[in-house]
Amino acid sequence: METRGSRRPLLLSAAVLLVLAALAAVLTLAVRGSDERPSAAGAAAGAPAGRSGPTGPAPVDLAALVDGYTAGFTPGGPYTAPDAGQRRAIADGVLGALDGQAEQAGRSLARVGYRLTEFTEAATGRRVAEIADGTDAEGRGWGRVYLDLSARTGWSVQVPHPVSDARTEALGVDLFRAAPGGVLVLAGAHRRAGADGASDVAHRADTVFAAVVEALTGRGLPGIQVHGFDEGSLPGQDAVVSSGAGQPGPAAELTATRRGTPGEAPRPAWGVRWGPSGGTTNVEGRFAAGLGVPWLHVELGNGLRTEPARRAAVAGVLAQTARGWAAGQG
Repeated sequence: METRGSRRPLLLSAAVLLVLAALAAVLTLAVRGSDERPSAAGAAAGAPAGRSGPTGPAPVDLAALVDGYTAGFTPGGPYTAPDAGQRRAIADGVLGALDGQAEQAGRSLARVGYRLTEFTEAATGRRVAEIADGTDAEGRGWGRVYLDLSARTGWSVQVPHPVSDARTEALGVDLFRAAPGGVLVLAGAHRRAGADGASDVAHRADTVFAAVVEALTGRGLPGIQVHGFDEGSLPGQDAVVSSGAGQPGPAAELTATRRGTPGEAPRPAWGVRWGPSGGTTNVEGRFAAGLGVPWLHVELGNGLRTEPARRAAVAGVLAQTARGWAAGQG
């Protein structure tokens, strides 16, 4: 016969067992839940490179980004000439980004209201760094720079007259995508936006565009600068390739004679012509010539710039030259 005193330990033991059973159930559910959910590392490893994950940013279409940026470029539009310190800060920021010194680059850029960001480019899946005005003062017209972070930097494509030389901005994007390791330097205003030619960056040394290109050239990076011309000014020619103020080199000759790969249609018809259309007065070309760095001035007729298929063919030809430079071929 149980006594009152002997029942209490039994009741306490039952309560302890109930608590332990509840804890076991909770732990079992937790273990099952962890087995059913992939780890963060596993999810990241399984996600395609350059694609948007649950928490990652979506890839960016560089062509659409550049089109949106340049859409408002007009003659007589806003442009503010930068001073020497502002030009230097942005050029230093570009070089810092080129060297992988993101923090240092960011500090230099922030002094003048610029910022450094990275994104995955939608068409190529490559990581790209953007250096752009981060203030509400985009109307300063100082331009943008894009760096391909997927490969060692080996060359640049320079677009001094976006919109003014119709669709050269699109050609710059096409070429940037066509060959890895490039830097796209894009002017930030129409060439007739500034008073007295202040925004014509191909013929002014006191611009952010010139400062950035000179910084890249100083590192020994060859460059391709793309322009447009009216076919009526050069009957029978729809493209002009030259070394600018420099001595004609193998890059100019090879670029002028290439016709793309078999099956590409239509193929660009190249014509080499020296003189005013050869970029001999171009400030970036003169700087490159002074350092003996390869530099090409490419003038294209309207059709080669505005027709997407023909523009892509031109980009393919120019990309062969860029790849040669990246491989150390002059």
